[in-house]
Amino acid sequence: MRERAREGTTPAGTGRATRARAARPSSAVPLVLFCSVTGIVAVGLGALAGLLVPGGAARGVVWLVVTALIAGGAGLWWGLTPVTERLRVLNRALATAQLPSVPRR
Repeated sequence: MRERAREGTTPAGTGRATRARAARPSSAVPLVLFCSVTGIVAVGLGALAGLLVPGGAARGVVWLVVTALIAGGAGLWWGLTPVTERLRVLNRALATAQLPSVPRR
């Protein structure tokens, strides 16, 4: 360790650049959040649609088809919509979902 200190080198993965990178949020966070929420909604709606169909085998097929259609549509929307419009839509949805702030006394 003392030799490295004298040489001025640090082991790979340590240093200011790595720490700064770890502190900075990733640009993939919105995509991960969108995919997670959309997947949950798609599976839920697929299950509800499957409950409307009588018969065991048909329920599974309806569940699969509805889930795949919703997830595929969401994926196409994410991929084909320009970033600025996508952010506008997501910010509007986030603003309506947030609770109103309560002033502190």
